[in-house]
Amino acid sequence: MRIGASDMVLNTQLKKFHNHGLMNKIKILDLFSGIGGFSLGLHSASERFETTAFVECDKFCQKVLKKNFPGIPIYEDVKEFKPNEENIKPQIITAGTPCQPFSQAGLQKGKDDDRNLWSETLRIIKECRPTWFIGENVPGIVKLYLDTIFKDLESENYSVRCFNIPAVSVGLKHQRKRIFFVAYSESEWSGKSKELDKEKRFEESNTTQSDSSSTDVPNSNEGHAQARRKRQRGIR
Repeated sequence: MRIGASDMVLNTQLKKFHNHGLMNKIKILDLFSGIGGFSLGLHSASERFETTAFVECDKFCQKVLKKNFPGIPIYEDVKEFKPNEENIKPQIITAGTPCQPFSQAGLQKGKDDDRNLWSETLRIIKECRPTWFIGENVPGIVKLYLDTIFKDLESENYSVRCFNIPAVSVGLKHQRKRIFFVAYSESEWSGKSKELDKEKRFEESNTTQSDSSSTDVPNSNEGHAQARRKRQRGIR
């Protein structure tokens, strides 16, 4: 996977965000938590990451979460979850939204599947306004729903980057391809510094269309919506 201008800016913002947490905990809200994979990964990356709440309806998963993350509240129904009412103010929201609407193992109804809970995820993002959103789903989402996710996040002033990361790329002996979304938006911690403005100008001036042979997944680059759609149709 190529490293382009948008990747460089994203990496810079990640470093700034992490450095900002040198004296502060970086709060996480973990939606559709499963057994806590996102939180486990972030906690393992740095002790500065701190999960403030899980949202998970599966009873077995709830038991695992209670055992491995004692003391962290678990909310059961994402549709009833109101983070502001619970005084939950995360800087990062993670979400492994249900994959059944997009999985090749199912009917792939996409937006017409009542298990598609992206709208609830977006509602919570709007309510919390986190600096970062990290999502994950199966490859089927690329053709069926990825453009909707990009448009929704972009309309809320997030820049989005996607990654196709198979299990084999981290040393496991099977493919298990997964699409990850990383979205970033300015928030109170960063301000509007001259340095950040300079980096944005750098990104805008250096972003170019990728060649048609690319197997990379789409980028959120203003003015390249058509290229993004063409590229997503090449994902299998």
